[in-house]
Amino acid sequence: MRAAGIGRRTRQRNPAAKGAESVELWGLAVSRLHDEHDELTLPEAVAIVRATPPEKRSEFAREIWRIRRERYGSSGRYDPVPF
Repeated sequence: MRAAGIGRRTRQRNPAAKGAESVELWGLAVSRLHDEHDELTLPEAVAIVRATPPEKRSEFAREIWRIRRERYGSSGRYDPVPF
């Protein structure tokens, strides 16, 4: 396909870095991407996020929303939607 000039290259996922092993590390890396914490450098945070497999990301999201629902009720939101 490349020789024929058809299609595009894909982003292959073979991370050299180790992905997030806990919700805490995942949250720290994501919050660093949003410029909220300085415990990690930006390249470290990007490497952690990219190295974390999609299945693990989904697991972290489920855990985060479980905690949010415990804290804020069934919506899981701090400020309820006004409508």
